[in-house]
Amino acid sequence: MSKILIVNTGPTEFERHGLYPSAGSADLEAPLSRWAQAAAKRLADYHVVAVYTCPVPGAVETGDIIAGSLGLKAVSMPGLEGTGLDHWKGLKPEEAASMDACPGADAKAAFELPFENIDGLQKKIAEALDNLALSHKKETVAVISHRALSIIMILHLLKMTDKHFRQIAQDPGAINLFEVRSGMPSALIINDTCHLDGLI
Repeated sequence: MSKILIVNTGPTEFERHGLYPSAGSADLEAPLSRWAQAAAKRLADYHVVAVYTCPVPGAVETGDIIAGSLGLKAVSMPGLEGTGLDHWKGLKPEEAASMDACPGADAKAAFELPFENIDGLQKKIAEALDNLALSHKKETVAVISHRALSIIMILHLLKMTDKHFRQIAQDPGAINLFEVRSGMPSALIINDTCHLDGLI
């Protein structure tokens, strides 16, 4: 059986701007590194053999901290190249709104859907996740992402459509655990924040 840990980053810039819902009690001003260190301590309980990062804000920094604490090196998640996600790294909402890839969109819309084709993105994420499970049979891997992509991955593993997007809670720094049994993913933990004492 393989295990997949989906780790949500701490609050990124657009969450601090209030464009994404997050736990009302979350310390949105705490540095991303503090959130990553809290997740790293929790992940030490698992036998993680690889840490993958998605090309989204905060994921690489979080992944580097988590991987380093486990004696590993974080790597980019194979299969997500060319999704257009890199264009949004480090941008403020107003900067994202002015990008050519999202002409005429306001800041909130640009950050909620910074992709030309959401169906294509979902398909790429699903394939990338399935490939990870196949290449890490009987192993545990961690995938670091931010809220939107974390939810897309969870929906895929639960065989749910994007119509259920708002039914999946993902607080900053949350950890999700899936176990793949005979090719079927089973949810063991969703939106765990117990390790975030003092942050949530």
